[in-house]
Amino acid sequence: MTDTSARPEEEAISLVREIIRRSGHEIRNALNGVAVNVEVVRSRSGRDGASGGTVDAFAQRAADGAVMASELTNGALAIIDVVLAAAAAGSLRAKPRSGNASELEVMIYGDRVPIFVSDTRRLATEIGVSIEQKEQVVILRVLPEDKSHSQA
Repeated sequence: MTDTSARPEEEAISLVREIIRRSGHEIRNALNGVAVNVEVVRSRSGRDGASGGTVDAFAQRAADGAVMASELTNGALAIIDVVLAAAAAGSLRAKPRSGNASELEVMIYGDRVPIFVSDTRRLATEIGVSIEQKEQVVILRVLPEDKSHSQA
């Protein structure tokens, strides 16, 4: 009889991916709720004869923030998913810092590369990471923190 169960590491990675997927779904739901409610506030403030200019400006900034948070969340979730998949497949490669940046190299199979690059571009820009695509290989270059404006 052959053991068809996953290795403990593979099972752990699979569980983490599921937790992250579910978390992303709930984060997106919350952000969508914010965006919808901002639009309700904006429409009602204009209807009630309130000075719409000031309220509209704040509502627009809040709506823009919700959109950006959603894009950043999509990027973070895409990176986590791809890195965990590459780790499970044994195709995750990290190169130590050489020059200005450290590199993380992942293989992405099928037509997911353009989607991954699109989903992560906004986040990468914000956190000081460059993305380079070479066919099925995506290289993430992590700049030193002093080169990125997203320091904690």
